[in-house]
Order: sequence, then structure tokens, then C-alpha cells
Amino acid sequence: MACILCKRKSVIELQQGGLCRDCFVRYFERKVYKTIRRHGLFGKHDKLCVACSGGKDSLAVLHLVSRLAKKRGQKIFALGIDEGVKGYRDKQLEDMVGFCEEHGIDCVIVSFEQEFGHTIEQLMGIASKRGLEISQCALCGILRRRLLNKYAKELGATRIVVGHNLDDEAQTIMMNLFKGGMELAARMGPSTGVRRHPGLVPRVKPLYFCTELETSTYTKLLGFKVLYKRCPYRKFSYRAYVARHLDGIDKDYKGTKTSLIQNFLQILPMLKKRYSGGKIPVCGRCGEPSKRAVCVVCGTLDKLGIK
Repeated sequence: MACILCKRKSVIELQQGGLCRDCFVRYFERKVYKTIRRHGLFGKHDKLCVACSGGKDSLAVLHLVSRLAKKRGQKIFALGIDEGVKGYRDKQLEDMVGFCEEHGIDCVIVSFEQEFGHTIEQLMGIASKRGLEISQCALCGILRRRLLNKYAKELGATRIVVGHNLDDEAQTIMMNLFKGGMELAARMGPSTGVRRHPGLVPRVKPLYFCTELETSTYTKLLGFKVLYKRCPYRKFSYRAYVARHLDGIDKDYKGTKTSLIQNFLQILPMLKKRYSGGKIPVCGRCGEPSKRAVCVVCGTLDKLGIK
């Protein structure tokens, strides 16, 4: 297929047609920077913490955001979380460190073992022995979010940049509609949250309108060293189940995920308004923002017997 812009050989077929290497790279980068600008994701005075796993999405957003930050003279660093999944996360974090060294980006890595005294696999072993019904993905997500927010604050960041792409967001919308509820959905969008709280660093998503295929193609074309595989535990998650069905629908009805995102963004302002009232209370144990007297992290660690 020929590129719809310059008629050279295309490297990717999008809904609007094929694009060659150079045209696609320009298209992808413009879309990311347009998202940052249009949705006011961050300003030149923000200190940016890029949540970086070392995977394709986080390296793509780290590359583009760091390039913009350097142009502006803006402070930026990468923050990686090592959950302890051997043969997967350790490999990705090696790629992250190599990428940061090559591009002159400061990076910090913190681990579950350092913070909680156990890797995620060890924590799941404890959960099993105690008869706790919690999935590895749920436990990992709870603890990862806590560490990202904690260390972003400690290092003075005013925005956490995450690599969530359009596929991720479409899945999360459906998961919240099915199980999570509208209040969780109200926190979504290119910039997360409904109300500001000094204990929460706002998260922003420059890849919000980029599909997983586009992000993967971009990193391959630019020759990034990336481990192109998913966490071995993801296949057991509810997200994986939702993703399989969404992928099937999108395959038969092109543009379904994009339409889902666009329609959701039309109702998002109403959801944010609906849940914007009142103050955000804090956990009585750790002092972190929480709607419960004891936050989900402290409550989970209590059940695991982790101090």
C-alpha cells in the first residue's frame, strides 16, 4: 500500500489509510504534542516525573516529553518501579536505564522489596497462605500507584507523565462501566483526577489518542531497545479479558476504540462536575489521600501482615 501523503511504500495502515516511515513518525509526534497542548497537560514550569517501566509506551512518551522538556529547559526525570517479576521487569528496567543514559535523562528506580520487604511474587505467596482473594494485577496496581505518587512527591515533581495509550483507556472505560463505577470513571481523561489535593501528584497521558499499534510501530521505527512482551501475569487479569473482547469488536468494526474514547470525552465534563464536591479525606494510618478511614494500601498490607 502506498502512503496517502507522499505515495512512498507505507509501513502502517491506519483507519484513514497507509503512511510511510517518515510521514508516520511526523504524524505520531504531532498527535502527542497536540494532546499536550490542547489538553494543557503540563506547562514549562512543571517538574515532570515520567513513570517508566521500560516498555514501548513508557519509552515512547519519555522520548517525546524529554525532548520537549530539553527544548524548554524544563526539569524532568524517569521513575521506574521494580515489582520483582524476574525475566520481565528486570529486563525492561535495564532498557530504561540504558535509554536514560543514552539521552542524558536522570532516572530513579525503587522496588517493592526495598519498600515492602518482599517482591510481588513473595507477597502473592503470603496472600495465598493467608487465604486472601486478591489477584496479582490488583495487588501490584495498588502498590505501584502508591510508590509512584510517594516518590514523585519526594523528588519534587508537579506532574506524573504516564504512557497509557488509547487501547489502555478504552479498556479502563469498559472496566469501570462494568465493575468500577462512575466515580472512578470521572477521574479519567488525558489529565486524571476530579479534585486537587496536595498529597496527590496529577497524572497526565500524552499518548491518550495513540493506539497501541501506533506506539509499537513508532518505537520499532526509531530502533528503541524494547522487550515486546506483556507481563506474564497479565493474561489472568480482568483487563486482559476486556481487552480480548474489545480487540475482537474493533477488528470487525474499525474505529470502535477511538469512537469509545471520543464519546466518553463528551460525557466526562459532566462526570467530573458530578463528583467534584467536598474535600478529600486522608488515611488515619499513613496520611495519604483516601475516602476510607484506612486506605486500601494500609488495609492490604495489614491483611498481609506487612508493617
